[in-house]
Parts: sequence; C-alpha cells; structure tokens
Amino acid sequence: MIKNRGAITYSPSDLTMYMSSPFASWMARYALERPDNLPEKDEQDALMDLLQQRGYRHEEVIERQFIAEGKTIRKIIGTTQEKKRESTLKAMQDGVEVIVQARLEKAPFAGYADFLLKVPGTSLFGDYRYEVWDSKLSKSSKASFLIQLCCYADMLEAIQGVLPPQVVVVLGNGDLSINRTSDFYYYYQNLKKIFLEEQKGFDVSSMPDPSQSKNWGSWRDFAQELLIERDHLSQVAAITQSQIKKLNQAGLVSVRDLIETDKNRVPGLSASIFSRLRAQAKMQAASRGLDIPAYEILPHNGDKKGLALLPPHSALDVFFDIEGSPLEEGGLEYLWGNSYFDDDSERQFKDFWALDSTEEKQCFRNFIHWVFERWSRDPQMHIYHYGHYEIAACRKLMGRYGVCEYEVDQLLRNEVFVDLYKVVKSGLILGEPSYSIKNVEHLYRPRRDTLVGNGGDSVVAFEHWQERHSQGLEGSTWETSKILKDLRDYNIDDCHSTQELVEWLRRQQEQHGILYEGKTDLVEVESSDEINERTKLRDRLLARAEIERQQNPSGASITENLAWMLEFHRRESKPVFWKLFDRLGQDEQELLDDLDCLAYCQRTERAPFRIKQSLGYEYRFDPSQEFKVASSYYVLGEENSSGKRVKVTLEKSQSDLTNGLFVLKAKKDVPPDFITLVPDEYVRPDPIPEAIFDVVKAYEKNTLGKCAILDFLGRNIPRIRGHASGSAIVEGKTPRENLQAIVQAITALDSSYLPIQGPPGSGKTYIGKYLITELLRQGKRVGICSNSHQALNNLLLATSKQCKHDSVDAQFMCTKNTSAELEALDIVVGKNQDLASFVQDRCVVGTTAWGFARNDMAKKLDYLFVDEAGQVSVANLVAISRSADNLVLLGDQMQLGQPIQGSHPAESGASTLDYLLQDRATIGKDRGVFLDVTYRMHSSVNAFISEAVYESKLSSDSSTDYQVVAVPSNYSGPLNKDSGIFFFAVEHHGNAQASDEEIVVVVELVQQLLGRLFTAKDGSQRSLDWEDFLFVAPYNLQVNKLSQALARLPSGERAKVGSVDRFQGQEAPIVILSMCASDANESPRGLGFLFDKNRLNVAISRAQCMAIVVANPKLANTEARNVKELGQVNMFSQLLKYSS
Repeated sequence: MIKNRGAITYSPSDLTMYMSSPFASWMARYALERPDNLPEKDEQDALMDLLQQRGYRHEEVIERQFIAEGKTIRKIIGTTQEKKRESTLKAMQDGVEVIVQARLEKAPFAGYADFLLKVPGTSLFGDYRYEVWDSKLSKSSKASFLIQLCCYADMLEAIQGVLPPQVVVVLGNGDLSINRTSDFYYYYQNLKKIFLEEQKGFDVSSMPDPSQSKNWGSWRDFAQELLIERDHLSQVAAITQSQIKKLNQAGLVSVRDLIETDKNRVPGLSASIFSRLRAQAKMQAASRGLDIPAYEILPHNGDKKGLALLPPHSALDVFFDIEGSPLEEGGLEYLWGNSYFDDDSERQFKDFWALDSTEEKQCFRNFIHWVFERWSRDPQMHIYHYGHYEIAACRKLMGRYGVCEYEVDQLLRNEVFVDLYKVVKSGLILGEPSYSIKNVEHLYRPRRDTLVGNGGDSVVAFEHWQERHSQGLEGSTWETSKILKDLRDYNIDDCHSTQELVEWLRRQQEQHGILYEGKTDLVEVESSDEINERTKLRDRLLARAEIERQQNPSGASITENLAWMLEFHRRESKPVFWKLFDRLGQDEQELLDDLDCLAYCQRTERAPFRIKQSLGYEYRFDPSQEFKVASSYYVLGEENSSGKRVKVTLEKSQSDLTNGLFVLKAKKDVPPDFITLVPDEYVRPDPIPEAIFDVVKAYEKNTLGKCAILDFLGRNIPRIRGHASGSAIVEGKTPRENLQAIVQAITALDSSYLPIQGPPGSGKTYIGKYLITELLRQGKRVGICSNSHQALNNLLLATSKQCKHDSVDAQFMCTKNTSAELEALDIVVGKNQDLASFVQDRCVVGTTAWGFARNDMAKKLDYLFVDEAGQVSVANLVAISRSADNLVLLGDQMQLGQPIQGSHPAESGASTLDYLLQDRATIGKDRGVFLDVTYRMHSSVNAFISEAVYESKLSSDSSTDYQVVAVPSNYSGPLNKDSGIFFFAVEHHGNAQASDEEIVVVVELVQQLLGRLFTAKDGSQRSLDWEDFLFVAPYNLQVNKLSQALARLPSGERAKVGSVDRFQGQEAPIVILSMCASDANESPRGLGFLFDKNRLNVAISRAQCMAIVVANPKLANTEARNVKELGQVNMFSQLLKYSS
C-alpha cells in the first residue's frame, strides 16, 4: 500500500492481508493517513525476513532452469515504475518466452509478477498469450498464493485482453501447482470489490473491532491492549461470538456489565451457560494483578466429570504431547513426546520423530507399541494429554495407515487416554482468559523460557527447518539441528507441564474428597488383527501390491484397494463408537452445541401412556436448539440395574419437534424427569463385509475372470460388444438418438459396467426406467440398488408404470413400503430373505446393499442398476457386484455425496463415482454417458450451475425458458426479473445456526411473489401458491424458525421447508435458500459444510425458473485457510456475481 500525490496504489498482498485480518488492513491504511499518530508495531519477525531472502534465491534457481531449457528470458529493470511497466509491455509485444519481475498494473492495483510465461492462445498480441507463474518456498499451495495470482491474472488481462485460464505456483521442491483461474477468481473479485469499498469509505475514527479478525498482523500487542481497554466480552475465556451477540442484545456489552448484571437469564442462552460465563468473568476480574490466578474447584455431585475423571497414580503413567504441522497435505504429526518416570522415580523423556510423511506410519506404530506394552504391564496406567488433538491424531493415523487398530481399540475402550482439558474445564473455574495449558500452568509453575513459545511458533519453526534442511543447512536429528532441538525442548516443556498438572489436580482431588468415577474394569476387545482371517488376507494382498507396483501399477492399485476394503466397515464403525464414547463423557452444557444431541429436556405433566408393548414419555425442549432427528438414543449418565446404559426410542408420530415436544418410548427403563439424549448411530453392516471378503478371496485366487467389478476398479473403458474402444459411447444429435445409443450400449455390455452421470433435471430417472423396460422386454433379470429405499422405489415405480404403458409383462418386488402406489401397481413388498426365490426372467427386485450382498443373491441377476451411485461406497459396490453380470451406475457425484465416517487408506473409502472420475466434474464420452441437457432449469439458472459445477457442459432444453414468473406492471422492487438467480444481502453478526434477520427478508419476498403469474414449460399458467416454493436452509434450527414464521402467513403451514437433504430429487418454480450463518468459520460443521459445492448445487438446481439466495454478503469475504476452502467459498462468490 503506497500513497503518492494523494493516490493510493495497492499490491496483491494488501488483499491477502485484508482477507485474513480486516483490522491489520485498516491499520496499514491508518499508517498512511496518520503516520505521526501511529501506535507501536510488533517487533519485526526475523524469521520472515530470512524466508524472504530464501525466496529470492528460489526465484533465481527457477530463472536459471528456464535458461537451461533454452527459453528466451528478459528481466525487467528500470529506474521508475513507469519505465518498468513500459519494458514489460515491450517484452510481451516482442513475444519473449519468459519475462521476469514483470510490472503489471490495473488501477488501483500494481505489482511485480515473478514470471510471465508465453503460451499458445489468442490475445491482443496475436497467436500467443501469457500466464502468471509465482515462486513460493512452501511444499504445497496456499490460499494466499492463489489470491495474489488471481490479482496478477486480472492485471494481465487488462494488458493482453484475455484472462489466463490457469495460474501456476512453483513450489519450494520444484513441483508445479497448476490451478484453474476460474476456481478462485470469483472469490478474488468479490474480495477486491469489498476491499476497495472499505478503502473508499476509510475513516480514521472508525477502527474495526479487533475481536472480529482472526489475527492482527503486525499489531497484535496493540489489538490486545484495545480489547482490554474496552473491557471487551471476548476477553472472557471460552466465550463464542454467538454468545457475545446474545449478551449484547440483552444490553451486556462489557465484562463489567456481565459481572454486575442482575439478570438471571439472557434470551437464547441456557441458564447454566449464562451462569458459567458470569462466574468466569468474575474469576478473571479477581485474578487481575495476581501472579497465581484465582480459581474455584467446582462441587462434585457423584457424576462422571471434572476431577472425578482423574484416575489414580500408576508408576507407568505417560504424559503425552504431539507437535504437528498443518501446512503439510493432510497434516504431519512430526514429534510424539512423552514424559514418564523410570524405575528410580526419575522423570525421563522419550520422543518419536517423523520428519516427512514416509516416516509417519512407523513413528505412529512405534509410539503405540511402546505405550501399549506399558499398559499391558499395568492396566491401571494412563496416558495423559491436554486437548483433543492427540487422540484425534491417533484415530486419524490408524485409519490412514491401517495399523495398530487392535491396540488403539484396547486403549480407547479402556479409557487409557485421559484428556486433562475435559478434567480442568468441567472441574474448576480459572481466572485466566483461556483454558490452554499455557494459561492453566500459571497455577503450578513459573512462566516458560523456551525459544519456541507456543504451537503457532512451532509450526513456523518446523517449516523453517524444512526449508533449511532442503538446502543442507540443518541436520535431520535434534542432535544435529538447532531448530529441531528447540522444538524438542518446547515439547519436553509441554510434556513436563502435563505431568505437573496431573500432580496439582490430584492434590485438589484429595483436598476436596473427590473420588475417581471412571472405568476400572478391563474391557477385552475383539481378537487381535494378527489372528483374524480377513486381516491375513489383507496383508497378503498388500505384500502382493508392493511386488506388482513396479511392473503393473494399475493392477497394484486394484490389489491395494481391495485389501483395504476388507476392513472398510470396521473402520467406518470406529468413529461412530468413538463419537458415542466422547459424547457420553461430556456434560449437558457441552452437548448443547452438538448438532446431533438434545440437551436439557424436561418431562411434561403428561402421564406415561401405552405404545404397543412399551410406555411413552413426553418431554419438552428448547426448539431453538439445533439437533438431527435419530430413532434411537442413549440417556446421558443413566444406567439400568444391569449396569447397561439406558436406551430409548423417539416416537416421531407422536412428537411435535417444531414446537419443542417429543415422545420417548421405553420398555423397562423409566427415563428420568430431566434428560440429555445422545444418538445411537451404529448400523450393523452384515452381510456386506462377508460379501466383500468373498469377492476379494476370489480375486486373490484369480477366479473372478472377466467381470464388471474388475473393469470398474481398473477404471477400464466399458467393454461393449460391437463398440470401438475409446470412441464416444453416445454422440447423437437428438435426445431420441442419444437414448437409443444408450440402450444399445447397455444391452451390449459384456460383463462390464456403464456409468451414466445425470446432473439436476437431466432425466436420469426417465433414462433408467426406459433402459430397464427394454431389458425386461428381452427377458432380463434386473436389480435396483441404492442407499435409500425411497430413491430405489421411485425408479422401481417409474419402471413399473413404463412397462404397463409399453405392455411389457414383468414382475416387481421391493423390501420396504414407501408409497401406496406400490400396492396399486401390484409390486410385491417382501423381505431381503425373499429376494432370491422371487428372481425370475423379466423381473425387477429393489433393495439396499444389505439385500444384494446376501450369499443367496450371488449371480442371480443379469443387470444391477445402482441409483444415486455418487452416494454408494466402492466397498459396498464390490459386495453387491457379485449379484449381477453387468453394473449400471446412475448418479452424479456433484450432488449429495457419500456419508463417510472413517479415515481410509488409499482409495478404499471413496464413493463409486468419485473413485471413477478422480476429481473430474464430468465423465468422458468414451468412459460413460453424461446427460448434458437439463429439462428443469431455466437457462438463466442453469448458466450458473453449468459453469460453476459442470465445466460449462450442461445446457438447458429450449422448453425450460418458457418457465417464467411475470413481474407485475406496477412493481418497482428488487424481484424485477421473470427468472434467474437473485441475491438478497442481509448483514448480521453472531448467528451460527439461525438468522432472524434473514427470516424477515424471506417472509417479505414470499409475500411479494405469492399470486404472481407463473408460466410452465407447456405454456399453461397459474398463480403462484405455496406448492410452487421450496424453502431451504443448512441447519434444522433455521428450518424450524422459517416454518414457524411462514406458518403465520395465510395458508403458510403448507410451506415446504427443509434442509438440502430433504429436497434432493424435487423441484419447484422458486427456491429460496437462507444461508443463516454470519461467519462460516463459526458455523456448525464449519466452512466446508456451509459452502459445500455439492450441497449448493442441489439447493440452487431445484429451481425451475428462480433461485433466491438470502445471506450475509460478508460470507463471501470468509477467510479461506487452505486451497480447498478457497474453492468452496469461490462458488458462493460466483453465485453473487451471477445474481448481480
């Protein structure tokens, strides 16, 4: 940011600063406007200066490499910026192959691009154009790199007349990160627009709230002083932005207000949370000026929390801490440190290192074997750590590498890991602004003097070591590298502090007479992997894959993936049990923010009543509490007379969840008056794992022969009799020609597979029913499989109707009654065990993978249609593949994806279509069928969906443009177009799961639209009614609030309101999407859920002619912390662009 003669020129880095910290960006501008009144900046970071020098050397290496390749090079030099700009333009006009340090300008931005590379294409210069390359020391691309590159691309377009379609990062290891510009450019454009608006309206007296920035750049000390000076509520430990908003709305704007208020409750906050926040604020106030903070041990009521979670001492206890680098792809846990006591009761330290991803597996294995051996000697031994990071890392690496599963299961089920953060947070109130161990340790030890001061310092220091080590300037052990030694010293300090915290807590436990309430009885887990037949087969195949990798990498990949799929369902079940275990160890207050649990429920006055063989009990809960409905729940903290946890069933038919009432069904165990519910999410996978085992055994013996599943796993071109391999499978000029080509391909499948990708409204069900009808006409036996009975029955019903229309005599069976139409069409509803005996020529059977994986269904079918294949795991496809000769995969991986719980090695956890397409948005013409015409969306809606999701390959049928909503002649408001995408900006702050501000706007919009004249595709017209709208929100709390608000309008109880999941497969003339969150990073399930590309695709593409998005526009300015997040927010930014 430079000011010259009153005009300010910005650099690309000014944008990235604004993205990560509006406060730091404001301070940079303030420094230009008031240089004489500037607060003191933080000390200059010597490490960053050093990295900058390394960066210059990296650029020189790349430049020499271009010269070695024989490219013409021109380095831009000049005494003024104007001369450098002119020299850059001259070099481009001369067609120089590589331009170094090119001066690019597009007011008010300017900067120097590391490299411009000449590539083929059309531009103002002729038959060539330039693209931007930037050099970075990092080993992986980062969001800030791509924002800077988009800014350079924008400036380059102003010069050459065309936006470069890709931007390139040359990484520190020499690898190229090649990125599509459009995947990030809309985010950049929106960020630039907001940034310039803020700069235009800059006011030296309007400093932004520092608490709203994730970091403070070079002004950290000043920002902290401001927050203390303002007595800001963010100073209260563990308070959230949402809680601050609710306190502010109640007139509590400072810590002093919170302490002195006579309020007992605040709307939107439970009484217990409000009380805890007040107690926390008071304790922090009492600690000001004290070297040792004030604290209070919370009373113990016999429940399993607080100091009651601290086990007795064992001589073999371990005090554990991990140092990790989030900057590596997938993260790298590089140092596993452990304090322990030797036989002479002397404190010792043991460390395990993994300095790159290749060492991580062995490091993890060594650590687990070491602690498991100690626990085997003394089952009362425990592993103490502070926070969830360590146990999450163990779970992640166990899944990633498929090792130590038995040992980790034993340690977890026997509660050997003890999270001291849970003990502290629920056991005492501490007068510190944070409950990090660095703050808690002020109770029992002096302040630290290690060179590495905190976790953030350790991340930067490790990256610094990587850079220096790659240049031969640092050793690869802590004995030969000062940086690694400093990191080790920091880790030792953390481990020792953890041990000292345990000692301090035990003293408090003893003084307050609190007994340990945790697990004491040993729980034996299933037999060890070493004697498991499935694991033996897995290990044989993994060894075989290593041998195959040199000569047959494709075959090795199949072998490896099949090996890991043997344990797919076991790995999937682990996180379910881990989550249950974690939840049952939490208290009501913690579970209040868990979207799947229901906390603080109270029995109503209604007496228990009979429901068949059980009793029903009615409860009341706060309907503003977000939760996902399940069928079965555990009651937190309750055990029956047999010592088993109490389980209850939710009786949905007698519940009124919208108004905060539900009924629980229980047989023997009477639930208490006050309860918190934890969902039982486990679903038994049998017989699917056994079917996978059967297929993989046949693969090992090489007895599968020519079969569909091997073609699929090898990503082979589908084997179609009479079709030239490699040519387009479908390439007709009309829909009829395309349909006939698909029929021909399906009927000529030769024990192979065919994927049919169906974007929204492209007629996937129509194609499916037509294909199955043709196969039945030929006497084939057909199966329809999906994750959902509703989805597969929809296709089954459509096929049955088509058969009746075409006079094709066929028999139909399904295994769940989802519609009265089933009986009307004489479709048999049976059970999975009835399927095999029903199969006959000219029949269709429909069920889930649990039915088709049965042994008696093996080789029963000619064709198996897998509907919604994007949601079906490859492992399940392997299991059900043995039931049929040919597989037809119907679906779209760009819509709702596979629900996945576990972490899986290689590609064993992928969904069917994700595995096949490998991150490509559309399938190739020689590999399958892409249905490239939508018969649902008006072209003004589809234009966005096609470009943002389907690589601009999806077009609208001409009939869709007849779908319009007439604009009244006397109307002058914002809904002034008859079709398209509309964005309504509603600024708000502190909303996480619901926004009353957006609800007000949604109600106003629907009132403006009801009664308008809608014209359908066939030319018919009608006045818009409630049936013509879908109201969509990401969270159930907003769904409930929207339902209540709309119900207050005439006939508004008919409004169709739900989450994205409810509406997949549905459509309406108008879709209204309320995003409801103020800050994506503060929203439940995080940025990745709110901006999930698939979910946004499904939400918008339900619309036939109008898609209306109501959201906080500042969501588009969400800081993207990595490249994946940048791409996700980019789609939302693109949505804003289309609506403008």
